Amino acid sequence: MVYGGRPSRGCRTCRSRRIKCDEGKPTCQQCAKSKRECGGYRSEFEIVHRDQTKSTVRRMRKALEGQSQTQKPPIATPSTSVFFVHEQSQLQTPAPSPQDPTEQRLLQYQSPSPRPSLTIPIAQRASAFFASNFILISSANTPHGFMEHLVPLLETTLPDSALSYAFNACAFAALGNRVSADNVDFPALSLKQHTNALARTQMALGDPATANTDATLASVLLLSLYESITATRNVGLLAWRSHIDGAVDIVKARGGRMMCSTRTGAHLFNAVRHLLLSRTLSAGVLPPVGADYWVDEADTSFISTCHRFVLKTSEIRVEVSALLAGSRRGEERDRVVEMSKRVQALDHDIAAWLADLPPAYRFRTVCWIEDDNTDSITGAPHDRDEVFPGRIDVYPDYVTASAWNVARVTRMVLGSIGIRITAWLSSPVDYRTTPEYSTWKAICAGNIAEIIASVPYHLGWHAKQKQLLETNPQLSGFVCGEEVPLKALPAFLLIWSLVCLKTHDATTDEQRVWAQRRLEFIADSVGIRYAHVLNDFNLRFPSMMIRDDGQMQVPDVLLNGKIEVPVALRPKLEPQSPESLDSRMRMPQHGGDWG
Repeated sequence: MVYGGRPSRGCRTCRSRRIKCDEGKPTCQQCAKSKRECGGYRSEFEIVHRDQTKSTVRRMRKALEGQSQTQKPPIATPSTSVFFVHEQSQLQTPAPSPQDPTEQRLLQYQSPSPRPSLTIPIAQRASAFFASNFILISSANTPHGFMEHLVPLLETTLPDSALSYAFNACAFAALGNRVSADNVDFPALSLKQHTNALARTQMALGDPATANTDATLASVLLLSLYESITATRNVGLLAWRSHIDGAVDIVKARGGRMMCSTRTGAHLFNAVRHLLLSRTLSAGVLPPVGADYWVDEADTSFISTCHRFVLKTSEIRVEVSALLAGSRRGEERDRVVEMSKRVQALDHDIAAWLADLPPAYRFRTVCWIEDDNTDSITGAPHDRDEVFPGRIDVYPDYVTASAWNVARVTRMVLGSIGIRITAWLSSPVDYRTTPEYSTWKAICAGNIAEIIASVPYHLGWHAKQKQLLETNPQLSGFVCGEEVPLKALPAFLLIWSLVCLKTHDATTDEQRVWAQRRLEFIADSVGIRYAHVLNDFNLRFPSMMIRDDGQMQVPDVLLNGKIEVPVALRPKLEPQSPESLDSRMRMPQHGGDWG
């Protein structure tokens, strides 16, 4: 790329004011003297991978204007006009360091004409796209990061290492799923890098000196992400789960406490634990080594507390399944009743924890959407709408939003376990006539509605509403790139919540169809193909588990290969009617806890 001069390492406030910064830490003196809030400093990764497209274009235009004073400008033709990356492609174009040999490849002339053609190496575009969509850096505004362990590791890794190949494979796959380019075979590029990554990772795992290093573990985690980005219906869950199991083995070999002694190791440990949550809940298996191994009881941080609840729920789920499968009603009734109390207590603890969270971790309801739109073609209400009628919530950051939904999914799983136990205890009476069932159903329905209220935030709907942006600025915290409404990471974090929502008995038909369409959007438009695989699951819980327990006193729900949810399981949520914003969007009367 054309050298744009020495990159400024001044604070964001001084750079925006176009004055020299003394780069003092933690706050520069220029901001202190002018009594301004210092905007902080960019990381080295962001400085090196900064977006220079606009500044480069400005310099090119000035150069061309200077040439026009000394010579007659050429006639603009398709072969001589300047080419710029289309904004809608959302391709961030960070610049490499001045020593990068790819600098000379930025300006390429398509003809002898003085007008140059601006092009960016595809590998550079792919890596910048991935970083601006998946790598979230923790800061004062975004206290929780995601995959930020890649920043220090990529700065020191070799080009032919397993980590480099795995990163490139994910980058090419992610970019190829979002954009199309003439003469660029993204699947072939990605597959080649993936093949090399697998080979190098296998070599690293076979060498005692590299088997358990941070770089090897990061490579395995990227290979798992690659399977989510490129997943096909034929492969399913097997490849994804195998990489998670491999990452768990590395953590066990190193020891959790030993890993967490360094900042990068702690980030990697948390990344493995995050993937383990989906692994245990989806497969109904115990957490390897036990829940206490993965979350220290003394760790009361926001994310760790949420993860502890999930792992404890996974343990209870496995214990209940074993108990109900082998129990005789007369002999084991007391144990089942005791288990029911444990499920209720854990759900109560989660609800109390969420209620007591400080304002920094709370969501804010910004508007309501009225129910006045029906798809005239399919007849299904809100089939293709970006939002579902009801609340629209925004969160301080994407990881916080994901943690809230993880807690909600956990309560829905606990609700399903509670209904399953109720069916076992009340047999042969229909469990749906019991007060316990009504309570659990209401809890599940409430959490379903809250997950739906979070979907527009995850998929960037709020960032396109001018009325909302004035009071809710978007501060995503990605390592590089510009603020655009649709990012891949929040969509990726939303997938399991939507799957849980669409497969739950308490979800209404309208909610289910809408959730399926959102999963299709994530797979086709965001480019996370794994959403297609999970969207194909034709399951319902807890009714299927109750049927397997032999406690179903109602007609078979599996009719003609389709699952029909009993009407009693379809709660009707009361609409709300605050002040009007427009014909469908309504602003809340009270702002909520986060602002």
